[in-house]
Amino acid sequence: MRHLATLALLFGGYVVAAKIGLSFATVHPSATAIWPPTGIALAAFLLLGRDVWPAIFVGAFLANATTDGSFFTSVGIAIGNTLEGALGAYLVELCARGRHAFDRPRDIFRFVALGGLLSPMVSATIGVTTLALAGYAPWHEFGSIWVTWWLGDVAGALIVAPLFIVWASASPFQFEWGAGQWLEAALLLMALVVTAGFVFGGFYGPTRNYPLAFFCIPILVWTAFRFGQRETATAVVIVSAVATWGTLRGVGASGANEQLLLLQGFLGTVAVMALSITALATEHRRLLAVEQRARADAEAANVAKDAFLAMLGHELRNPLAAITTGMHVLERAARLDDKAERVRNVIARQVDQLSRLVDDLLDVARVTTGKIVLHRSRLELGELVKRSLETIAATGKSERHQISYQGEPAWVDVDDGRLEQVVTNLVTNALKYTPPGGTIAVTVEAERGSALLSVADTGMGIPQEMLPRIFDLFTQGDGGSLRSQGGLGVGLTLVKRLVELHGGSVEARSAGPGRGSRFSVRLPIAAPRRVTDEPARKAAPSRPRRVLVIEDQPDAREVLRLALEMAGHHVFEAADGPHGIEAASRHQPDVALVDIGLPGCDGYEVARQVRQMAEGRSIFLVAMTGYGQPEDRRRSEAAGFDVHLVKPIDPERLNALLAGQRADARLSAEPA
Repeated sequence: MRHLATLALLFGGYVVAAKIGLSFATVHPSATAIWPPTGIALAAFLLLGRDVWPAIFVGAFLANATTDGSFFTSVGIAIGNTLEGALGAYLVELCARGRHAFDRPRDIFRFVALGGLLSPMVSATIGVTTLALAGYAPWHEFGSIWVTWWLGDVAGALIVAPLFIVWASASPFQFEWGAGQWLEAALLLMALVVTAGFVFGGFYGPTRNYPLAFFCIPILVWTAFRFGQRETATAVVIVSAVATWGTLRGVGASGANEQLLLLQGFLGTVAVMALSITALATEHRRLLAVEQRARADAEAANVAKDAFLAMLGHELRNPLAAITTGMHVLERAARLDDKAERVRNVIARQVDQLSRLVDDLLDVARVTTGKIVLHRSRLELGELVKRSLETIAATGKSERHQISYQGEPAWVDVDDGRLEQVVTNLVTNALKYTPPGGTIAVTVEAERGSALLSVADTGMGIPQEMLPRIFDLFTQGDGGSLRSQGGLGVGLTLVKRLVELHGGSVEARSAGPGRGSRFSVRLPIAAPRRVTDEPARKAAPSRPRRVLVIEDQPDAREVLRLALEMAGHHVFEAADGPHGIEAASRHQPDVALVDIGLPGCDGYEVARQVRQMAEGRSIFLVAMTGYGQPEDRRRSEAAGFDVHLVKPIDPERLNALLAGQRADARLSAEPA
């Protein structure tokens, strides 16, 4: 029943549009320059399918049978009109995405070529041939009648069909407009009607015979850019209606067929232009929305990644803190025999390795997102390098290699902690890939306005094909021998990013596998700093402290308590936030060591509530956490902590804090 109602409505609309079009026929009663039924038929076939052909055929037959000609000519014309719509829809479906032809400019032009220009030739050819064969049209006028017929159908396809297709392809009465856009739409409609009436209505005599039709184009372009395909197709139909009415009122050569044909050609061209501009603008808005969504997703993913890495660092550092403190307790509790001492040293080295892996992973994530801030100072590069080499030697990593240093004075403005990280990573990398007994040569020199640091080794070397990507994230040498050296492949990436943050550059060279490698770092050179003698700061005398440990991890809390008690301090414990606040009020400690990730309430809330107590204002609050990013330190400072320590905590540093040596323990000086 619904299908029959649709066919009946289509039949009625087709007949009415056909009778209106035929009322403008001049060269022949059956040929007119205004033929909306072509657009109706093409849209119907595209939107409703091929089953609508009976409504199109009967409508075309009835319209022509009641106008002029015979039964034979009416049947022939109806066949041509039906085939025109069916063929146009088939070609548009095949080559221009069917009802979605107006979404993309290239599909619009395919629609124009196939549904707007090619398929009307079928109707014009069959119709005029039928009239000529039946004697209702002279053969010598075949060409002029055919052109009129074809152009009328072309205009119907290009002006009327888009209106039905784009309105049917969207929710017809759903407008996601604000008040401003409704006002803009009303102003646009008013401007469109007034301009079209002025241009085509002939109300102003002096301009009546001037070609002013192009005045409508800016308003259609405005519609195309500011609104969608529905509004643009509607605006084109409004301009066409006003223009046709004005032309028939007698503008120019009044009522002449040539004027209508020129008008239809102009309106068809304008329709294609406006719809193409709308498609371009819509596609641009869609791509912009996709880009914005992608950017938002990337930012959200980046935030999630940072949160995950921070949580990962926290979770990995918690057990490391317990192991580090436990080794310190073992070292001070009893003298170990040789085997136990070797095992303790192995544990210490592996903990140090794991700590460095965690630090490198978190650091490279922060460097790549620009979240590391450098605290520069002027220093002599050679002294920093020698200090780094001494630290490496103290760990025992270089005991099976020969490390040499040769340097000349070279001053630089750098973050000493970050540059020491660069030196340590380069030398450690050389030690990893140089067999025992090999040589690592470290040099510092001033060269052409730059401070040049070089680390050369006699190790495994680097394949030539790998050199261009040696500083890429997670890049390591291939093969089991290189893989056995461990690591995540982030150390050299971190070196490159940190050096570039300092305004320098780094390069790698190697003659190939088995022929060693050389890494060279260039930094901007600076003028030497004037050295002044400063009196040595005396350490405060050590004395026992009342220390409150608020830590939810039992193992970490236990070994920290043992280490503090062995240092002579009086220790209190709490396993969560609320009990920690209660213990601070009851015991009034000198120092509170507070883990941030506590159950009940976190360490920040503990610090805030302790600071609100009268007796809590003098407590030295130390944040202990695996979170070490700048925003974490700012939160600690805002909550009331005096110091922010990142796990695992060096027991000697903790002892220095408790002894009163706080000069290097300020929040701003803690390395990220």
